[in-house]
Amino acid sequence: MMHPEVVEYLRENLPKFPVDDLRRQLREEGVSDLDFEQCLAEALRSPKLTQNTRRIQPASKAAKSMLASGVLLILLVGLYALSLKPATPRAGRADAATATGESGFVGAHGWVVRLPKDYVGLSEFKDSSKRVEIVHFCKRGTDPTNFLNEGLFGEMGIVRLTVAPSDFPANPTGAASLADAVARRTAGHGEKFVLKNIQVGALSGVQVNVQSPFPRVEAYVLGQSDVYFFYASLEDDIWRDIVPSLRDARSEN
Repeated sequence: MMHPEVVEYLRENLPKFPVDDLRRQLREEGVSDLDFEQCLAEALRSPKLTQNTRRIQPASKAAKSMLASGVLLILLVGLYALSLKPATPRAGRADAATATGESGFVGAHGWVVRLPKDYVGLSEFKDSSKRVEIVHFCKRGTDPTNFLNEGLFGEMGIVRLTVAPSDFPANPTGAASLADAVARRTAGHGEKFVLKNIQVGALSGVQVNVQSPFPRVEAYVLGQSDVYFFYASLEDDIWRDIVPSLRDARSEN
């Protein structure tokens, strides 16, 4: 549930305190983790600070019984909107290009993706603790303002990756819970889709090809500590180059 007073409180205090500290404080006030994630997404979407902060009232505790999978997926949905409000993206660290022109992108926490020829990764963070990283993989020279319009992703060959802390255990049970949560969320939107389990190196995940009303492809890959959420307009050669190449050193034997 969205609580305007919580959103206001977060807008005022996010520049001053770590997100985890605010989460703990609001939990003590009776704000569930589910409500917190929804309010956090709204506060980050409209980051204008207010001058006066009202004392929040305790919220219902009923939602505290929600599964961790639901909490994470709501966070990811919020990150959809957050990624549409770009800061100035930074170019990520890339390995030297091979003879084919391919190169590798190294994320902030050590994960790696192989990039097609003439592709780069532009990275930014949406939280002060720099635990939620959003990377747009695109052709070199792409104007970052195009990241605002997901309708251009297919035409311009853009793939977005959101890396966020995982609430799922890094084992078959966690992977099954993730797949179930993704299926329930997509079905809940009334969309027509095809879902399949995928294996990306040592990592398990699930891919969703949404057919209508807004065609797109999504992949959720479960790492040791993070969930990797890929998004594109269609499953083309660029998608098939980037997504299967993901490697998480913490999950490799």
